[in-house]
Amino acid sequence: MSVRIKLGSWGSIFAVPSSVVDMHLKIAGQSQLKVLLFLLRNSEKSYTYKEIGDLLTLHEDDVKDCVQFWIDREVLCEFEGDLAPSDKEIKPSVKSEKKTEPEKKKTVITRPVKPDFITAAQIINSDSRLKALLAEVEASLSKPLSSGGTSVIVMLYDTCGLPAEVIVMLVNYCISIGKSDMRTIERIGVKWADEGVNNVEAVDERIAQTNRSNENWARIKYVFGLSNAGSPTAKQLEFADRWINEWSFSDEMLRKAYETNVDNTGKFSMNYINKVLKNWYEAGIFKPEDIEKKDKKERKEKKKKKSSYDLDELMKIE
Repeated sequence: MSVRIKLGSWGSIFAVPSSVVDMHLKIAGQSQLKVLLFLLRNSEKSYTYKEIGDLLTLHEDDVKDCVQFWIDREVLCEFEGDLAPSDKEIKPSVKSEKKTEPEKKKTVITRPVKPDFITAAQIINSDSRLKALLAEVEASLSKPLSSGGTSVIVMLYDTCGLPAEVIVMLVNYCISIGKSDMRTIERIGVKWADEGVNNVEAVDERIAQTNRSNENWARIKYVFGLSNAGSPTAKQLEFADRWINEWSFSDEMLRKAYETNVDNTGKFSMNYINKVLKNWYEAGIFKPEDIEKKDKKERKEKKKKKSSYDLDELMKIE
């Protein structure tokens, strides 16, 4: 007698990580779940974001955001240009009879979640001010918002708590710097919300500060001859602000610090230049002639010390 289980439609079962239900089900939207289930079901196939969007009736930007949602929550990870299960999802839990240390608290990802299209539409329909905001954003961008772009604005307004006037200033600022894509608007908006830049005065101050930092970096690039330096890092902007705004060094002194760095090490180093300028600042050296005086004094003291040493050696010989 043979035994067989007829699974029927269960014959094509696929696995879903338990953390999706245990940790993320409450915050995951319909679109995020649809994209994850589609990817898990078709794990052996390759699709573009647009193809997935067409199949799920989503905009390709929304598909990208959904994939990023699961990467941020360490359910998926990027590996050699593809998606793969995160290491934290595939490591087995090993029980041990030995006494173990208390489990460390898990880091909770606090990045705000963009609502899916249906949720966003419900929020918009219940708030006339939000409707007016979306119209104003579209007018500023001179184009209609995609569903993904709409979700970004709704998230900044409803989840992050940025006032409508602040979001309008944010969009216009991004347009002014030539980066009006929704990813940049989202990134800067979330940062402003996290740092409490949530009123007109704070935005004016932040934009002015950012403009000063960019101007300082442009000055540093010119003085150092860094024509192909690219976009500055946060640390480079911090150095530029310190050297120019806090320590008030002239272009001539900045150039001398750069030359001191290259002459002594043979390579460009912002950290080395910072040490040189810090030593000059603490010693009250702000002009080239101050450097000459300091070098002359050090040579004189070195010569005096050497002469004293030679005299001691001569006394020993006698």
